[in-house]
Amino acid sequence: MSLEKLAFKGAMWLALFKFFSQLFSWSVTVLVARILNPSDYGLMEMATIITGYGAYFVDLGLGSAIIQRKDITKHQLSSIFWFIMAVSVTISIACYLSAEYISLIFNEPRILPLIQVISIIFPISGLLIVPTSLLNKNMEFKAIGVIGLISIVTSCAGMYLIALYGGGVWALVGGMFIITITRLIATYWKVRWYPFFYFDYQQAKSFIHFGTNVLVARTFHYTFDKTDKFFAGRAWSSQSLGLYGFALQLAQIPTEKITTLINQVSYPVLSKLQNEKVEFNRFYLNVVKVTAIIVTPMFIGGYMLGEDLIKLLLNEKWYPMIYIFKLLCITQIVTSLNAVNSFVHYSQGRPNWTLYFYVTLALSMGFSFYLAAPYGMESIVIPWFTTYFLVCGLWTIITIKKIGVNISAYIKNIGSSFFGSLVMVAGLLFLESILFKLAVNINGTFELALTVALKIIVGAGFYVVYLWLFDREIFSKIKELRNA
Repeated sequence: MSLEKLAFKGAMWLALFKFFSQLFSWSVTVLVARILNPSDYGLMEMATIITGYGAYFVDLGLGSAIIQRKDITKHQLSSIFWFIMAVSVTISIACYLSAEYISLIFNEPRILPLIQVISIIFPISGLLIVPTSLLNKNMEFKAIGVIGLISIVTSCAGMYLIALYGGGVWALVGGMFIITITRLIATYWKVRWYPFFYFDYQQAKSFIHFGTNVLVARTFHYTFDKTDKFFAGRAWSSQSLGLYGFALQLAQIPTEKITTLINQVSYPVLSKLQNEKVEFNRFYLNVVKVTAIIVTPMFIGGYMLGEDLIKLLLNEKWYPMIYIFKLLCITQIVTSLNAVNSFVHYSQGRPNWTLYFYVTLALSMGFSFYLAAPYGMESIVIPWFTTYFLVCGLWTIITIKKIGVNISAYIKNIGSSFFGSLVMVAGLLFLESILFKLAVNINGTFELALTVALKIIVGAGFYVVYLWLFDREIFSKIKELRNA
């Protein structure tokens, strides 16, 4: 069986479990959001803006290094494990001791105990790096899906109960702990890999060198990812920050749950094809095309249906974020299409290229957010539509030039998803005009739910019909891989 077909079958299993786990997760997230206040999410953002970097640092980029390396010995794995544990414990202590200073930065004493408790999670996360990387390296995506499903269901149940009994922001903290501990138990039960008491820095040195570039790149990615909340947290109230943060979290659902899944499957395959240029480029273009076809209509649909969705799922306290949510959906198209580029360079042993990209992105977006934050939520989206689009566009051009993919081939690959989405928009506007002419009144939750369901069905129908008429190859490809 070819790598592409093996990856497809693994992706199908992973997607199946992801679908059920995320369906449950977001059902509970909506219920929890209806119980908690925006200020609770704002406090959580403040508590994790700086300490959240610890989760990035614990990995040290060594997970990516394990996946990228074709051959690896048990002595190397053991050395990597103990190196990670030493660093994770150090980070935990540093975060605990810095909690008071972080609370002073935001002038918010309520986040002090949150940071101190969150710091305990880093050594637990460190225990997961090696076995999780081995699962990904061996493309055991079915097992990864099962572990994810168990962890999310357990975590969400615990989070909901804590929120229901008045836990407030501690429900969000509790969810972090439960999902990490559950994943730890399930992962070691499946992998059956355990470190032995052996450490040799020389055995881990080459992995650390690769991982350092990945880590520094992730550091700047994290900086970019948090600068908007950092400057907003200093300029706005916790209520406003919570609205913006939750709007962004909702807009990122397809990116975090679908695009991440695609790239999780793609990275091991790209690593195995790193010396086969023709197959590598063909697989890269297929990844881009599949990503575009799946997420583009979802994000554009999010813009079209954003107001209805938020009014249906949440209550009045969240309505001020509707406009921001709709705009952020559009920006996530660029995020999803751009995501695979870093894995292209990682797989070919160029983590430093990704580092340069994230340095540029962090500095340019950080400065843009600094200028925009004082003017409120509506202004904070301006950097997304200017600086972000420009930097990501240049990064994509650099990537496809480096691997030898023609720009016209790339554009052709994503063209059908955008044209199909425009047809979908036309279908939705046509439906809305019919509803307007019929003077349909939407006065209750039931009527709103029916309207949203009708719009989703009509929009999806127009999109699928367009693909069937003008890009039927994608259906043939899926059928071929499914039957392999």
